Amino acid sequence: MSMFRRRLALAAAGSAVVAGAVLGVYRLTDAADATSVGEAVTLYDVRDARQVAGTADDVFAGEVVNRAGQRDIAGILSDLYQVRVERSFKGGLHGTVTVSSEQGAASLSPGDSYVFATGRVPDQRTHAILLETTPASFTSLTAPIGPRATGEEAVHRTVSEYWTWAVAHERDVTSG
Repeated sequence: MSMFRRRLALAAAGSAVVAGAVLGVYRLTDAADATSVGEAVTLYDVRDARQVAGTADDVFAGEVVNRAGQRDIAGILSDLYQVRVERSFKGGLHGTVTVSSEQGAASLSPGDSYVFATGRVPDQRTHAILLETTPASFTSLTAPIGPRATGEEAVHRTVSEYWTWAVAHERDVTSG
């Protein structure tokens, strides 16, 4: 079973547990971006960069080149963006890639740079932003990480140092 399908199956199983137990879902987002068309169940804490990195196939910094349309991906209507990879922290992406973002999530602005945590979409050459996460915007990889990062690991770190650390200390919550 592919990693993408495994994650979808885990999400479906998790939703049944959550529905019965009425557990909360956490977000890594600004208050202004807190509304979403649909709610997703995640098995990772989206506030923990190590868990986000451990769940993602790819973690990279990139600049949005343009909006490239929309597509239904695994039943989720998504906006597509062309993103020029500036630095790969995990997965080895380079060049320009297509990134999908669930419609209703915060729009990405051409010319702006973000750190993306994505999962590969089989047979579509697309990298889907992990559900319930919002790409972290930045002005420079050498800038301080900013208020979105929490904990001692974020103190005095640049964007690049922080995500390098998160990938090096990733926690995969999808494995047994």
